[in-house]
Amino acid sequence: MTTKRLLVYEQLKKKIITLGLAPGQPLNEDALARELKISKTPVREALHQLGKDGFVENIPGKGFFVSPISLRDISEIFEVREMLESEAARKAVTRPNLEKKIDPLLGKFVSAETEAQKITASSFKPGDQIHLVMFEVLENEKLLNIYKGVHEHVVRIRHYFLDRYDTKRMKEAFDEHMEILRALKSRDPERAQKAVREHLGNSLDYLRRVL
Repeated sequence: MTTKRLLVYEQLKKKIITLGLAPGQPLNEDALARELKISKTPVREALHQLGKDGFVENIPGKGFFVSPISLRDISEIFEVREMLESEAARKAVTRPNLEKKIDPLLGKFVSAETEAQKITASSFKPGDQIHLVMFEVLENEKLLNIYKGVHEHVVRIRHYFLDRYDTKRMKEAFDEHMEILRALKSRDPERAQKAVREHLGNSLDYLRRVL
């Protein structure tokens, strides 16, 4: 990916993830090129790449649009998450560097939950670190990059539902993440898989209820 194309790609992706460009919004190449002060070619190339990554739809005869967020989209993302994360949890417990990674997280995670005053996009970051560590300890760059790509869609979904999260669900998610941490520390693969699956299942059920 050329430097200009990559720059445009990252700028547009960030706007899509944070809802600066809303689901279903049309994406006009000329307008984007003027806004970004760049030629149309890198804009078009970036839009095609965003289409491959699932952030943009190219509708024949109509043009590019920001991909919608539907129950089917959410369900598919969570199905992919369960397949990746439950297996990552099972394998992570066998890695010798696990404690070195998760022990510092434990204190930070508890502190973040205690200090939280209101629900913002940043409220999810401590929990995200737990999921990320499961992949980092596997030391598989290709798998880690796949996870990060899926996680970008998760962050977009969160932004979309941010005003519908409540403190009850956040407390439940905190308890679920604590169980994931304890399961990882116990080096019990079945317990770790179960904890991850229950957390993802509960998260998906909540989104279905508030959609």
